[in-house]
Amino acid sequence: MAVKQGNLISLFILLTLSLPWTTTAAECTQSDISKLSVSGCTCPSSFHACSNTCPLGNGCGQNSNLVDKCDVGCTDDNKGCETCNLYFGGLCRCLRDGDCFHDSSTGSWTLLHSKTLITTPHLLPGILDLGPDNNGWRLGQITLLTGQFSSWDDGTLAMNSVTSRTEEQIHIHVCDRPTSVLRKYLEQKDAVHYSRLTPMDFDQLGFQKDSVHCQAAKTKDFDMAKLVSDYLNTLGAGCAKYHTGAGLITDKYGNTWGCVTTQGSAEFLFCMN
Repeated sequence: MAVKQGNLISLFILLTLSLPWTTTAAECTQSDISKLSVSGCTCPSSFHACSNTCPLGNGCGQNSNLVDKCDVGCTDDNKGCETCNLYFGGLCRCLRDGDCFHDSSTGSWTLLHSKTLITTPHLLPGILDLGPDNNGWRLGQITLLTGQFSSWDDGTLAMNSVTSRTEEQIHIHVCDRPTSVLRKYLEQKDAVHYSRLTPMDFDQLGFQKDSVHCQAAKTKDFDMAKLVSDYLNTLGAGCAKYHTGAGLITDKYGNTWGCVTTQGSAEFLFCMN
């Protein structure tokens, strides 16, 4: 029996419509991540070295991080840059999988899968943009107290300066340093005399005397954001703010020390030595 041409066309259309279709979701945008809405998009999986370094302002040199667009942080303009991998890669996957550690008391700040980095979906390039929000630092302290990574006795937290950071999204390093050089130094000090931020005579690991300032308190909820913000407010419009980092460390006497660094890398001091 002959099959009419029209019937063949109809059969072809029917078969075509019945085949499974594979669609690829669009890559997640900065807006998707900031709204915690990544279920309908794909987290970027590849990043590259972008093309531009950006001036710091006030004639203070260059930010060495490579981006496509300056002074915007990890917006969609810089989505493919290695310096935004933490935001569009690590954080996006945390939100997608829903299995990263966070605490209801610290808003949307999140401990990433590696257990060594904390960040937020809010668009904040770094330490100068944080202001009074202590939720990231609080989550870091909760991370140590609950043993998510390291412990309260051995752990440290660090946030790098503008000139030493490698990502253009704010983040706190969570570290395990039971043999910390700085901890041994601080344990030789009488914490009673450091109730205010004070320049220390620490001159090891390439840090000059008075380049590390610390304050001690008997607390497990240290307000690092206020400490840093108050310090930055004393600096004025010069270049010093771009070299300001911060860190938190405990000692064996039950003291918590909040510190700012005025040179070098806070990560190097608190996490690597």
